[in-house]
Amino acid sequence: MCRAGTKRLDLVSIDHLPSLLPLQASERFSNELLPTLLTLPRRHEESVWIGAETLFKSKLREAGLV
Repeated sequence: MCRAGTKRLDLVSIDHLPSLLPLQASERFSNELLPTLLTLPRRHEESVWIGAETLFKSKLREAGLV
């Protein structure tokens, strides 16, 4: 459910986790991803999200979808 005036975001991320025990790998992945996810509300100011959006749009153009 989205608040009025907001857009919905669906995010799917698949990464090749380190070859550690599953619990350790999941904890490490989560610990490394969390700081980036916490910047999502400021995605128009954060270079990681600006770069991701730029790449996404360029791939849409390459695929002829825009």
